[in-house]
Amino acid sequence: MFAPVARWDTVRIVLAVAAQEGWNVYKMDVKGAFLYGELKEEVYVDQPEGFIKHGEEDKVYKLNKALYGLKQAPRTWFSRIKSYFQKEGFTKSRHDYTLFVKKKEEKIIMVCLYVDDLIYARNDEEMCSKFKKSMKEEFEMTDL
Repeated sequence: MFAPVARWDTVRIVLAVAAQEGWNVYKMDVKGAFLYGELKEEVYVDQPEGFIKHGEEDKVYKLNKALYGLKQAPRTWFSRIKSYFQKEGFTKSRHDYTLFVKKKEEKIIMVCLYVDDLIYARNDEEMCSKFKKSMKEEFEMTDL
């Protein structure tokens, strides 16, 4: 199973840069993150206990979306969030696949992904506001 987890040294570096530059650090949580993942293969599950259709006990359900607990869920979620970041003009770090950076002239925002949580720091308030707004339009978020 693969879950998008930022390396601790990456988180420490982002926090150190933010502290040194006097940037604020923010945290957001994606509600039901794994439900955003699109399955690329066919996945079937048994009928859950307590919800078995009488007379059709031998039938299974075909999933259209990933679910928590499904081994494909973390991978499909990471694929989904990565495509969002790419669409928004972020670059994935070559050293940590869960660090995304967006630069525009002297403006910069750094985002670390830890499964369904994000921490981010920036040097421009407008860029931060646009990022938060965009994330909330794309995903159901909790702004922590």
